Amino acid sequence: MDTHLLIGVAVMLGLIGIAGSRELLRRFKAQPQLVPIRAERRDAAGYTRRR
Repeated sequence: MDTHLLIGVAVMLGLIGIAGSRELLRRFKAQPQLVPIRAERRDAAGYTRRR
């Protein structure tokens, strides 16, 4: 086979491997957890209500 063709195939496979590993690392990284916050609302008369 042609040497340039083999080098090109090796580079393409390497790029595919790098892209796949980056995607896996991004998926396995810890996602920040959202914490619910209690909000108080005031009605028209100025009284506070909890939701």
